[in-house]
Amino acid sequence: MSEFPLSPIGEVATVRSGYAFKSSDWKGSGTPVVKIANVKSGRLNMDGCSFVDDAVARDAHEFRLAKGDILIAMTGYIGEVAVVRDSDLPALLNQRVGRFSIRDAGRLDRRFLYYVITSPNIRQEIEGLGYGSAQPNVSPSLIQSVKVPIPAIQCQRAIASVLGALDDKIELNRQMNETLEATARAIFKDWFVDFGPTRAKMAMRGEDPQKEGVARAPYLAMDIWSLFPDRLDDEGKPEGWRLGTLGDVAQQVGESVKPEALDPGTPYIGLEHMPRKSIALSDWDGADKVSSGKLAFRKGDFLFGKLRPYFHKVGIAPVDGICSTDIVVLNSRKREAAAFVLACISQDEFVAFTDRTSDGTKMPRTSWGRMERYSLCIPNQTVLKSFNECIEPMLERIVANIHESRTLAALRDCLLPKLMSGEIRVRDAEKHVERAT
Repeated sequence: MSEFPLSPIGEVATVRSGYAFKSSDWKGSGTPVVKIANVKSGRLNMDGCSFVDDAVARDAHEFRLAKGDILIAMTGYIGEVAVVRDSDLPALLNQRVGRFSIRDAGRLDRRFLYYVITSPNIRQEIEGLGYGSAQPNVSPSLIQSVKVPIPAIQCQRAIASVLGALDDKIELNRQMNETLEATARAIFKDWFVDFGPTRAKMAMRGEDPQKEGVARAPYLAMDIWSLFPDRLDDEGKPEGWRLGTLGDVAQQVGESVKPEALDPGTPYIGLEHMPRKSIALSDWDGADKVSSGKLAFRKGDFLFGKLRPYFHKVGIAPVDGICSTDIVVLNSRKREAAAFVLACISQDEFVAFTDRTSDGTKMPRTSWGRMERYSLCIPNQTVLKSFNECIEPMLERIVANIHESRTLAALRDCLLPKLMSGEIRVRDAEKHVERAT
């Protein structure tokens, strides 16, 4: 029970469903549309979203989303909530996803509303209102009937500020990981795909026909710059480097394990836990619900989703654990090639290769036997080691950010219901947050 007065959501906010797009409206590009599946754990995941053209978007202009909009899934994943961010826009709202509107900003703080509807008791009550057996539904009017605690506006803002500080740090870690990963991929492409340093050296001497009239000064530290060959050979690769395959530098390492041999607390990663186009694997469950054989992996191993590889699910394991057999577990043959291997298998070109060479039409599947045949240019050991020394701290920071964010999320989830009920005061909660951040 809450010590704060309770009011139906409908007294302080309204919920309106999105636009009823037709199946013929969907296009391969255009304005993105937020569907139920895009609403995930507080934020929008727009991977694999649908699009509509400009004409349809104009018809649905009333359903354009804005920064700060709070959305709720009303079918299937009932109660999943997300806040719209700048990076999600422009976007339109599909039917069966509700958008909250504040009736009186003097009585209800928007960010507090987000936290109150994500608190366990309220989330459970909304889920319990679902009707229908095949795919449960809940209506806007039913959501508006749910009673929520409404403390004084100053108290709402204080609670939202405390919880928001944790979420802001989690979001900052996520953005940092995106930047680190993009940087690692860019360096890999420059060094090992475009042969940037070698071409720059040739351009400085006027020997690169692709860079005619363009002379680039050394753009790496001199101790790294000096490691690169001075020119390309007759095959178009840096002198001294060799053509090879992924299997020359990487190997499959996952070992089969039986469910009865597992500790229930063993981390389990399935394809559903792996984000698209992100090596940061921040989500996993326990092995207590595992009922079939899995593959064991070690912290630092690389996981590649082999079922429908075009989904681009590739990541670095942040813990020891087990994973689905629809995932290939691999690592480098030598430690100094670890970053090279991870950067290679997370490139769009490699994912496209696994898609082209996969078996099956409806559910295409690749395998290590196909993956290891991927052709690539392998540098000499000194460059390989230098790349690893450059990228390894970035990978370590990504993994550290994952663990920090999980700790912060656990603290937020612990404080949330206590703050909503009045069991813990804001001042005491602030002390917990200060220690954690």
